Amino acid sequence: MATVETLDVTQIEPRLKHPTIFKYFDALQPGEEFVIENDHDPKPLYYELIGERGDIFTWEYLEKGPEWFIVKIKKNELEAPKEIERLVVTTIEPKFKHPTIFKWFDVLKAGESFIIENDHDPKPLYYELLAERGDIFTWEYLEKGPEVYEVKIAKNPVSETGEETVGSIAAKDIRKAELLKSKGIDFSCGGDKTVKEASADAGISEDELRSALTEVSKTPPAPSFDYDKWELDFLADYIVYTHHRYVKENAENLNDMAIKVAEHHGDGHPELNRLATITYHFLQDLLDHIVKEEEVLFPVIKQIVAKTKNAESETNYRIGSLNEPISLLLKEHDIANEDLNFFRKLTDNYTLPEGACNSYRYLFQKMQEFENDFKAHIHLENNILFPKALQMDAELAKLN
Repeated sequence: MATVETLDVTQIEPRLKHPTIFKYFDALQPGEEFVIENDHDPKPLYYELIGERGDIFTWEYLEKGPEWFIVKIKKNELEAPKEIERLVVTTIEPKFKHPTIFKWFDVLKAGESFIIENDHDPKPLYYELLAERGDIFTWEYLEKGPEVYEVKIAKNPVSETGEETVGSIAAKDIRKAELLKSKGIDFSCGGDKTVKEASADAGISEDELRSALTEVSKTPPAPSFDYDKWELDFLADYIVYTHHRYVKENAENLNDMAIKVAEHHGDGHPELNRLATITYHFLQDLLDHIVKEEEVLFPVIKQIVAKTKNAESETNYRIGSLNEPISLLLKEHDIANEDLNFFRKLTDNYTLPEGACNSYRYLFQKMQEFENDFKAHIHLENNILFPKALQMDAELAKLN
């Protein structure tokens, strides 16, 4: 039986209490739960959850005051998935074949799919769909001739409002990722936001951002790594040997610099004392986090890749359970991202005071460098590695 995670709300900075609880809730899989503890009745949170997420959870008091309140919050189970519909194209009059397939596609909800069956390769339909509807679908051959062709067509998952998220935009096009970064838009931990939501957070108009994204897509792509096409085991190794290595090599030095600068300038700038303290905890948590990835999650992902290629390949994890460790790691990503945002608030976006010494300047430079590496690191995991690994794990579960 899985341990239910407990969140002591009294230990969270007031401005982050409700956002933190929402992040915990959003990371739950249907049927999962967590417990919150507080020193007063958190009922206002109940109404906020209802208003923001709808009636998709249960709220159960385990202890109800007067001094301590404990509430178990559980995300409701999803309805059983319906069987994928099948369209036999050979039974349709030729002139109605493509229009009928388009009608079937247009009524799909994000994440839904159907199967077409034909007596020849329907690849021309793929290009027609791409031209008419854009890159909003997946095309998967289930059987590829010579007599029967079966293709599963799925409408891509998007945000709750039906729009593409900034995370998926960044994952598909490095030019757009760089643009979002230049606009101050977080597409790593904030990758689930729509263009409208992200532009509002960044203080720019939605039209301005959409126009900029359209313009940048017209420019020739610069030579770069196409991470989205890499094998997942290779991508995991890349993350370890670049981003994890960067954390390990820089954490101790960054911590020492934060302490040194606080010791020399903390009297005149008391925020530096708090910066040093929180930096220490942030780095310790991050080092523990990457150990979990290297020793637990990434070996499992490699097993998944191997088993996908060879059904006889052995695995020592429970197929179909990958969402459990990934949910935990995503929560930790969000917490680390909140810490980085707090560092910026604490330092007024790393604004140096007049007469700042070289150590002071170097600390702020390294803090920003560390943040940039972290954002790139988390983007690869949140928007590419983790979603693809979850999809592969789910597909294996169907076969076992």
